[in-house]
Order: sequence, then C-alpha cells, then structure tokens
Amino acid sequence: MRLKLICFLIALIGFGSCSEKEKAFKTYEGEMFGTYYRIQVEDLGQDLQPEFDSVFALINAAANSYVQESEVSEFNRSGKLLNPSFTFKDMMDSAAKYNQLSEGYFEPTLFPLIKAWGFSFEKREEMDSLKVAELIGFIGFDELISVTDSGYFATKPGVMLDITGLGEGYAIDKLVEVVEKNKIANYMAEIGGEMKAKGINPRNTLWTIGIEDPAQAEMGVTSTMLTKVELDNRSISSSGNYRKFYIDEAGNRRPHLIDPKTGYPVSHSMVSVSVLAPSATQADALATAFMGMGHEKAKILAESLPGVEAMFVIGGKEKLEMEFTSGFPKPEGSEQSQ
Repeated sequence: MRLKLICFLIALIGFGSCSEKEKAFKTYEGEMFGTYYRIQVEDLGQDLQPEFDSVFALINAAANSYVQESEVSEFNRSGKLLNPSFTFKDMMDSAAKYNQLSEGYFEPTLFPLIKAWGFSFEKREEMDSLKVAELIGFIGFDELISVTDSGYFATKPGVMLDITGLGEGYAIDKLVEVVEKNKIANYMAEIGGEMKAKGINPRNTLWTIGIEDPAQAEMGVTSTMLTKVELDNRSISSSGNYRKFYIDEAGNRRPHLIDPKTGYPVSHSMVSVSVLAPSATQADALATAFMGMGHEKAKILAESLPGVEAMFVIGGKEKLEMEFTSGFPKPEGSEQSQ
C-alpha cells in the first residue's frame, strides 16, 4: 500500500538513560504498506506476529489502491463496492468523520488528482488550469460517494477513492488493540514514522521521540531535532512538503500534497506539521488535513479538539519558524509563537 508516509517527515528516536532493572521487550519489525513497521512490546511470552499479520492482511485487502484485488481497487474500477468488509466500512467511517471535521481538507476522493500530478506510481500528466478544472469535478467525498445497506457507490463515473491518508494510523490503532487484548501495558507501535506508545520503554522511562529539523533534513542531515515529545497513551503523526516534490516546466516547486479546494499542490508557507492525538487514526488524518489547510486554519481547528496538539513549522524569510498549540511541548528556551 502506497501510503502518504512514503515521504513522511518525522524521525522517531528513543531517548532515556538506564534506571532500575530493565524490562524484557520483544521487537517485531518488517516491511508493510510500502514502508517499515516496528512494534516493541513488553515480553510476556506471547508470539503476536500471527495477529499482527492478520491486521496487515485485512487492511491490505480493504484499502490498498495498488493491489488490483483490493476492495478499494474494485470500487475504483467499477464505481461501486457491494458487501464491503468490516475493515473497509470502518476505514470509510473514519474517512467520512475526518472529511467532515476538516471541512473537506481531508479528502478521500483525491485519487484522480494524485494520479494526474504524478504522485502515484503512474506518469505525470501535462497539467494546466483546464485539466485541473476537469479533474476537480471528481473531488468531493460528501457529494460523490453514496452509502446504502448494500455497499458504496460513486454518484458519477470517474470518482475514485484513496483512503490511505489515515491508513497507517488506522493500522497502528488495530495493532495496539492486539497488544492490549493480550494484556500488555508497555508498548510502542510505529509504521513509517507514525507512532503510538504507552507505559515505559526498555530503559524504564517514558517513550520519547525527537522531531527532526526540516531545514537540516532537506540537506541530508537527519540527526538535528527541533524538539522531543513524551508519549504515554498518545499518538504522533507528521506530514510535510520538503522531501517529495518536483520542479515543473515553469520552474514551480510542486510538493506532493494537494489542496483539495484548488486541485493544485499546496502553495502555503507551512513546511511540516506534527500532531499529537489520543488515537493514531486521528493524528494521521489531521496531519494530512492540516497540511492542506495551512497553519492558521489548522491551529484554530487543533485548539478546538480535545486531546489534540500540534507543532507547525513555517518557512520564514531567513529561517524556519515554529508555532504551537497551547499544550504542545515546546523546546527548552523556546520563544516561538503560540
């Protein structure tokens, strides 16, 4: 599954010093959805790999738009999906929720524009204002997707779905359900740079991650951190535009993130956003939506949502600037805007 986190922008690094007796942890890791996964759990003697594999298989079968046999691929071919699986319905319910919450900035019907702009595995088309105007007619989850007792239907030909904007977050939440069902209290689950963690890590400290500096990362330096954040029963997701982009024929920089309101790649000054939220699905979907809407609208929305905090990295004239919601952990000595 080609999720948006193929170009995800957060470096997640464990910090902490040894204290007391270190707990025994077990690590599960591998490749999935076109990226990597890593799950660390306190070792209580269980083998959770079969259950984790089942989670991945269910999501792959439901939402992988690059697998021809998946349910979303069937919808995109035929404009309908009859008798959808629980996983597909559950993911679509979440997609509808965040589409409405974000006033359409989280937009699951963007696939035609994603393909045309060259941000899938297909060749980029020649894009101009007429082409964008044509394709934007296929965008609009609320109006163009009909749900009945028998399944999902496109209300006109050409409408296509891509629900991977919350796919990795959704998968993390399902992995966490497996872990907690097995009564494991201390764990970390990460897919492609997104994470949810609870309890303590192998060093008997809270799980702590570092958020990388986009300016340094664009120059190939990935060890410089803007800040670090403790996670205890919280999730974090980041999105940004400083790694995956191309320069078009007119010299315009085209980041891979598309503004669903205009049909063009985003053009605002926000470089990246990191979102803390109770669930990984929520963090993932909001990070996608926030990058579409820009930091001013995103900050207002984030402040209105219980348990949600965000850090916005904005391109200034001379250096990057940071803005935070009121509860996001600030770097030590920080005087950045709130």
